[in-house]
Amino acid sequence: MAQTYAQRAPFNDWWYWSECLVKRFKTIAEIYKENGEFDRASQLDEQARKLKDNCMAPVMEARKGMNTDEQKAAVRKMEEESIFNAAQMFRDILTNFPFISSAIQDFLYVAWEDTKWPEEDGGEDEYDEETGLMKKKKKKSSGDTRITELFWGPRERQDEGIRSGKVEDGGLPGLIFNMVTAEKTSSNRSPTDYGQVLQAAATQQYIATTQAVNQKWEKAGVKMNFKPGGGM
Repeated sequence: MAQTYAQRAPFNDWWYWSECLVKRFKTIAEIYKENGEFDRASQLDEQARKLKDNCMAPVMEARKGMNTDEQKAAVRKMEEESIFNAAQMFRDILTNFPFISSAIQDFLYVAWEDTKWPEEDGGEDEYDEETGLMKKKKKKSSGDTRITELFWGPRERQDEGIRSGKVEDGGLPGLIFNMVTAEKTSSNRSPTDYGQVLQAAATQQYIATTQAVNQKWEKAGVKMNFKPGGGM
């Protein structure tokens, strides 16, 4: 089951789902560019940059060390600031998501419901006419996996797709709506299984502060994979 966020989410979750949005926005920007919508593509690229930069500030601070109470307090303060900013961006994204999904469906001449991943064991049994033995099943083709992943997320993480862009249809819009809604409560930030290794991930993934900003963020964010496996 997808995370529901009945309580306020910890920073690592905001970081992870920001990165999910970044990945989806990059795909959408590519599609916009392919269809001559360069202004829209630039807007999505800029939104992705803001999402990434917002979460990288506390990540970079954590990498400096969290050995003293002062360092831990500084990181916690930056995390709360990052969460506040992410929540603001998520609210704006939720407003625009239905339009974005609809526009992409129009560009591609597809309906988001019809772009699902095929069943793993899809296909019918076939027999070799000469030997009478059953052939290995042929899996159904999923077509452009980029599009499938956009609407339905990776095969094993289908809570990460944008679907219709409407909260009621679940997926990424429904999930980030839950996160934003939980921020209005007085609940604690309960740890989840979604990325409880901020310091370890930031340390293991080499981050050179002298590199260009885009390269640094790319190393620190998109290529990290600290989310547990499993399906919906």
